[in-house]
Amino acid sequence: MGKQYRDQEYLVKIGKRIVEIRDLRKITQEKLAELTEIDTRQIGRIERAETNVSISSLKLIADHLKISVSDLLDFSKSIEK
Repeated sequence: MGKQYRDQEYLVKIGKRIVEIRDLRKITQEKLAELTEIDTRQIGRIERAETNVSISSLKLIADHLKISVSDLLDFSKSIEK
């Protein structure tokens, strides 16, 4: 793994949550990148917790996964299809 951030554990949870929801929605990294206009490599880095993702990027991702940012960040919730 690359750089370790102060909140690395939280970044890992966010990345896993994005993967979980993206998989439920049957959206590839490439499709999410196209929808959000975030580079595919950056989507991968976010999902692998290799970068400290901005709130703006989280909002774009959440919007295109059709969930709220608060739902994206609520790790105790399960997401419906």
